[in-house]
Amino acid sequence: MKRSLLCLLVLAICPCLLHANGDPVISYSANIRSCNPVPLKVSDVQVVREDLRIDVKLPYTSVKVAYRLKNSSAKPIHVDYGFPVDFDGRVNDAPGLTGDDMTESLTEVGVAGRAVRDVHFRLDGAELPWTRSDTVVKLDEFEEDGETYIIDVCRLWTYTVLDIPAGATVTLEVNYSVLCSWSTGLGMLSVSPLSRYFLDEASFNYDFTPARHWGNGKAGEISVTLDCSAMPAGFLHSESPGIYDDRYVRSGNVWKFAAKDFDFTEDETIAVRFYRNYSDTAREYPSWGDPLKNCAIPASDYRLSVSGAQDKYPSANLQDGDLSTAWVAPGDGVGATVEIVFPQPRRVSDIVLWNGYHKSASLWSSNSRIKRLRLEVTRADGYKDEPVEIDLTDWSYGCYTLCEEETPAFGRPSLLTVSNLYRSLYGRELGADEDGIYQYDKVSEEADRVASIRMTVLEVVPGTKYKDLCLSDLVVLDGFIDLSEK
Repeated sequence: MKRSLLCLLVLAICPCLLHANGDPVISYSANIRSCNPVPLKVSDVQVVREDLRIDVKLPYTSVKVAYRLKNSSAKPIHVDYGFPVDFDGRVNDAPGLTGDDMTESLTEVGVAGRAVRDVHFRLDGAELPWTRSDTVVKLDEFEEDGETYIIDVCRLWTYTVLDIPAGATVTLEVNYSVLCSWSTGLGMLSVSPLSRYFLDEASFNYDFTPARHWGNGKAGEISVTLDCSAMPAGFLHSESPGIYDDRYVRSGNVWKFAAKDFDFTEDETIAVRFYRNYSDTAREYPSWGDPLKNCAIPASDYRLSVSGAQDKYPSANLQDGDLSTAWVAPGDGVGATVEIVFPQPRRVSDIVLWNGYHKSASLWSSNSRIKRLRLEVTRADGYKDEPVEIDLTDWSYGCYTLCEEETPAFGRPSLLTVSNLYRSLYGRELGADEDGIYQYDKVSEEADRVASIRMTVLEVVPGTKYKDLCLSDLVVLDGFIDLSEK
């Protein structure tokens, strides 16, 4: 569950500070930075209007909320202000993130803390300084109607200070991006590179009720825009998304509603659920757009060379994006090599190969294609991964088709994993601390980045008519979610 909570805060664990509403204890107290503060109701400040815009997309959903706050008292209001963002507690199972057994606890800011980014507070357009908590609070359960429900939610608190002049009406803007919750049908990421590109379900929640701590607990007016246009086409079908609120008016893939005297104390959570269109048997719906377009590393960023080529079938055909052309290796192709060198080492998740001659179905079967190859990866710090032999005809770890078919076929590319999602490359303990616990923050850029990749053909599937080994095209991908602070 993801919530956006608007609260005025005091320290429940420190009674001596309960009256110190104007003191900057939230920003500077070590205690408050590691707990859930208790909301304080301020009756003199009323929400005149709330404008909420949510752009649902993967991997990060963008939230922009603006509050018109009126101070009806004759005194200025100076308050410590906290805004928590909730995100899926299973975030460490999301594509590009490491598992809980390989990284720091979810109760620590680190990988989990990066689920929330692009945070901004503005008061009447002026940027406000802010800080975030030192810990991520894990919410394990909640009670409703006498029933206890187990949940997997993490909460990251962000803090700032508000000054509202006497009798003034101000605009408070809070912006952030949060890692959307999703799941795949392909099992744990440790054995499924495709989880970076395919998913079964995605969801996003937004809870209005905590804003009841302002004024009379209502907004004079509210406007909500829920834009789902950026979601992959495979999720925008007749049964998806599910938006469980009949007040919304739909226009294309944008949902809106507006109301007066909006009661924060009673209103329900916005719940958006996306489901993959299972009626389409191809099941070709990457998680954040076509990875061959959105995750492709430009060919200009690396140098590609081969051990040799037949006349009229040069290595340049591997990078022309034209499946009617092909690189053809000398002889029967066994022992031929393809090498990729990055002058500026960078992250590489996968290599996509159109194995064989994809100009036509008949030429694909008539010519030879790779059965087995050896993949050798050299990191930026000079470390060489243990060489891996991959059978391109076997649907197993290290080689998948992007359409999730069991074996490669004409017109279907194959996906070769270059970097394991856990950043532990075949026994190399990247970023391990003294206790052997994997820490993403301790993985150096040199260890995480690729300097070169070498593929050597070990065995071929003979063509029915020709012995020529063909490859139609090659694309290098960076399919990792960018978790760096923006």
